[in-house]
Amino acid sequence: MQAYVPLRTGDPERVGPYRIVARLGSGGMGRVYLAGSPGGRATAVKVVHEELAEDPAFRRRFRREVAAAQRVSGPFTAPVVDADPDAELPWLATAHVPGVALGTAVAAHGAWPERSVRALGAGLAEALETIHRADVVHRDLKPSNVLLAPDGPRVIDFGISVAADDTKLTTTGAVVGSPGYLPPEQLVGREVGPPGDVFALGALLAYAATGSGPFGGGPAHGVGYRVVHEDPDLAGLPDGLVEVVARCLAKDPRQRPGVSELVGELGRWEADDGTGGTFTAGTWLPAPVAADIAALGAEPLPLPLPLPLPLSQSGVAAPADADLPTVRVGPVPTAVATARLGTPSAGPSSAARPRGAARRRTAVLAAAGAFVVLAVVGGLLLPRAFSDSSGPGDDAENSGSPTAAAKQLTVRELWPSDRELERPHVARGKLIGEGDDGRLHAVDTGDGDLVWTYDSPESAAFEGVSDGLAVVSSNAEDTIQGVDVDGGERVWKVDARTHTPSGTEFNLYMGVVVADGTVYLNAMYDLPEGSKRSGTYAVSAVDAATGRLKWTHRIDQILSDALAVVDGVVYGGVRESDGTYFHAWDAETGDRLWRYRASASRNYGGEVSAIEVSDGTVYFGDDRGVLHAVDARRGTRRWIHDTDTGGVRQWLDPLVVADGVVYGGIGGVTSEYESGSVHAVDAGSGKPLWSEQTERDPELHGLLDGSVLFSTGAGDLRAADARTGATAKTRLSSGDPDAALDGDRIYFDGGDGRLHAGRVSLTER
Repeated sequence: MQAYVPLRTGDPERVGPYRIVARLGSGGMGRVYLAGSPGGRATAVKVVHEELAEDPAFRRRFRREVAAAQRVSGPFTAPVVDADPDAELPWLATAHVPGVALGTAVAAHGAWPERSVRALGAGLAEALETIHRADVVHRDLKPSNVLLAPDGPRVIDFGISVAADDTKLTTTGAVVGSPGYLPPEQLVGREVGPPGDVFALGALLAYAATGSGPFGGGPAHGVGYRVVHEDPDLAGLPDGLVEVVARCLAKDPRQRPGVSELVGELGRWEADDGTGGTFTAGTWLPAPVAADIAALGAEPLPLPLPLPLPLSQSGVAAPADADLPTVRVGPVPTAVATARLGTPSAGPSSAARPRGAARRRTAVLAAAGAFVVLAVVGGLLLPRAFSDSSGPGDDAENSGSPTAAAKQLTVRELWPSDRELERPHVARGKLIGEGDDGRLHAVDTGDGDLVWTYDSPESAAFEGVSDGLAVVSSNAEDTIQGVDVDGGERVWKVDARTHTPSGTEFNLYMGVVVADGTVYLNAMYDLPEGSKRSGTYAVSAVDAATGRLKWTHRIDQILSDALAVVDGVVYGGVRESDGTYFHAWDAETGDRLWRYRASASRNYGGEVSAIEVSDGTVYFGDDRGVLHAVDARRGTRRWIHDTDTGGVRQWLDPLVVADGVVYGGIGGVTSEYESGSVHAVDAGSGKPLWSEQTERDPELHGLLDGSVLFSTGAGDLRAADARTGATAKTRLSSGDPDAALDGDRIYFDGGDGRLHAGRVSLTER
């Protein structure tokens, strides 16, 4: 097990008095580094993301939360030991715990025995008791915020905890936390106190004991609906845990037990030999998890701690090499130098972000430093740079033609552009995507020059290019707009009032597809206060030219995000009381053509996450890792393929069908920072052909020269031989490349705040 990820270009060498030696991870609030204190003690330092640091409201909140977190100290917490909330990039340092996250342990080794779950609960309850005693509510207790060490669990990350008496932070509609672990009172906008953390603890215990959350997976809105309105699924819990977990998950906060009560109740766990359990030598853990943690603890720090850099007369640290410029990350002494520019490692990027999320440029470059950074990015595209191969070498030698493993994958740069685009799409010689200014832009694919800019509505989401138009939706403005690809002018606008069912209020767009002048959409709507349910759904068709509602189907169950319109048929998934169903509706009239039962389980899961139609067959994947093939005309099953990946893992959009093979990626439901995989399945039989593991969620781009091209959130571009799965790879970016492929040309974010174009080639070694 790899404990640490090497530093990359742009990472700080020092943050405050702490010397940075490796990466530990990245999350929604910041990057986390392994560091050495001035006395040489290992420390975890979290540096806030740049876009948050620019928000004065966040800074005020962060300052208050740091002060609150510094009051917390207990045997099962990782205490805050230092912080600078006023730095250009605010940071905080905590004691480093060389442990494994609970989510990682359960994903790797499965559900835990009752003895270990009780021990986990006892430690977490004592941690919450310490936290609440300091008048702090964690508000984001989840598997990734629980580290497992030989001497007990540790609750970490008070980055979005809120002091219990800080009522100013309770704002209408502001929901902070993770789906499935947020208490119902938080989801409906009520006051959240210590009982909210007890609810999260109950969900964690159910997750550890069964391998899945008590409210299932899938889209966050669906999970949230079940938390508020439905009973938890406690099937699979050991009998001795059902009652205590059920009390923790009570809808009414007043009916949940206090943490002191839980400490007493769960603390009566026993070791394997029947003696009273104690947190020593990892005996409280399942044996495979204890072995992983022991190996992790035996691993030395990745690098010797460097000596402090000398300061120049200006107060800025002088580089170790006279010809090596520095990249300023903040004012002295918050970050006085960055890691040396050079070959990026193959580890996961802390600069990666969820696809489609807004980003800002990540560093202020000195003139000389900018030159070196750009030279490095250019070097990523050289034929010899970072090329690698892996896979079954024997297959490469015995096949009739070279496989991807026997080839060199290279990307030769065609141009860089100073403009930055997210979720780029190629259409009519233009690359269209969201800019870091929140607007829609189009650049020329030939040279990267700006062609047009569209003043997008507030909180716009770029849905892609459909029907020859760039399509954007806005939940804030309640509209969907079609934009001419050639000139950037708006062609039509659809108002949510057109399709909002009577007696409801529009909430959000879940999926939007435009075909043949019609806007097809999945949306969620709020019900009046006091209703038995908080929301309802509908799938609708609206004429784009006139705004006339052609048809709508109100759906009182859970409607999946995935939506596809092919050959006059609309496809989508609905989670009903007795399982998950896949629907086909006539695109013109809305009449239901057929309904296919995808999952007969009454347990949660099975929601549709990706759809593709090819040669009379509908292929769709769900959030249980199952791929279905259904006759497009009759709605009858052809085959199903279960990847058996364990946990809640979903098929990612897009699926690619070519030459009798279905290619698709699988990744996490609630976080794309987890590992993923790419699969090839025979389109006729559902027989698995090969699979390839990836460090982070993969995104498929298509086929080129007999290979499947896909990128990962860790910055790689990979080519997998379409027949064998043997791979070659090269480095595209220091973060998520957010790439678009058009023939042999690829357009991507290089991680330097710029858009790049390159030509992809696969040549024999």
